[in-house]
Amino acid sequence: MGIKTVDIRYQQDSRKSEFDWVSILLIFLAIGIIVGAIYFLFYFRESKVAVLIESKSILSSLVVETNGEKTEAIYLGFYDPETHKVGVIIMPENTRLKVDYEDKPAYDSIEKMYHRGGMNVVRNTIEGITGSSFEYYLVYDVVDVERLIDLLEGIVLSIPNSLNYTDVEEKIFIKIRKGDVTLDGAKAKELLLYKYGQDGQEQRMVNHRLLLEALLPRADDIGELLHNRRVTSRVLKNADTNFSIKDLSVLVGEMNKINSSRILFLRMFGKNTVIKDKVYITPIENGSWLADRIANLKKFISDEGPAPINDEISIEILNGSGNPGQAQSLRNSFLEYGFNVVHFGNALRSDYENTIVIDRVGNPALAKKVADIINCKEVYTRVDKTLLVDVTIIIGNDFEGKYVR
Repeated sequence: MGIKTVDIRYQQDSRKSEFDWVSILLIFLAIGIIVGAIYFLFYFRESKVAVLIESKSILSSLVVETNGEKTEAIYLGFYDPETHKVGVIIMPENTRLKVDYEDKPAYDSIEKMYHRGGMNVVRNTIEGITGSSFEYYLVYDVVDVERLIDLLEGIVLSIPNSLNYTDVEEKIFIKIRKGDVTLDGAKAKELLLYKYGQDGQEQRMVNHRLLLEALLPRADDIGELLHNRRVTSRVLKNADTNFSIKDLSVLVGEMNKINSSRILFLRMFGKNTVIKDKVYITPIENGSWLADRIANLKKFISDEGPAPINDEISIEILNGSGNPGQAQSLRNSFLEYGFNVVHFGNALRSDYENTIVIDRVGNPALAKKVADIINCKEVYTRVDKTLLVDVTIIIGNDFEGKYVR
């Protein structure tokens, strides 16, 4: 009894049809599992930032502000969810650091570091110099801020000084009047980019604080924007971050608990270095001052009470030694570090054997910091607010050049 060829073909076709049907079912099942997993991750998994805030731990993050292919500044940000206080240290674009690029280490400015090496290089470099860990980061372009402000239909803030600057060659045109103003996105962008004149860096710090304070009352509006995926993708078009959308929503919710008295902006002190006619800032003592400043900032945000009014350390330098010109020499050195020397001259006596540093405002820790820079061991508190200075330095005969011997 033979086997018909027709029967063989029928059996083969039947098995092939059955196999294809099962494969399709498996494909749809796999797609369903993947979609379900994504849905779970985005809508049911708890935000890592929410967990951190629930534990009352300080949130540390690096915020990189860019303008096209140029980094304007890096902000070291800290938030304490228990006190609802924010601390920020600004590192401007002309800060010069030793950067561990993957190809080879090199000295480079913050202006170029992110676009040349990426976020891993930035984070490793900042963590290395500060001794602090930054788990989160956000890189945004000033254009993103412009889009956000326009979506909010402008923000209202009070500008303490008129801001005017024009550079036709660089296509920079900034004009913002003094007083209560409503800024659209373009004007908000100008506010962030303004850093010109003798007090440019100080004004940049003030402007960023003003913008943050103006955004606090708009937290609910920003939260609504974050829930709109099309809007979020537009606002964060140029952003690079390891915050999830849920993380950002949690942080925006925390904005309702912050007011202006709970925000502290500090600038990074450094020594000016001129290289090929360009001025760079190098952190004092290879970053040890910056590390101490972070420790003090964390202490501030963990304590109750309002933020200090400003970050300006005013110093008086008096020469109490028998060596002329010492006060002016030390004054020039401190100006390089970015301090505000409001007065220098001769002391009432010229027979001081030892250099002394005097706290004039009841803040001995601040005087100690200044004393450490010149290796001075004698620090005293003699409060006299009529002098309008924070610290007085009286140079003695033990002072040589920039340091106490």
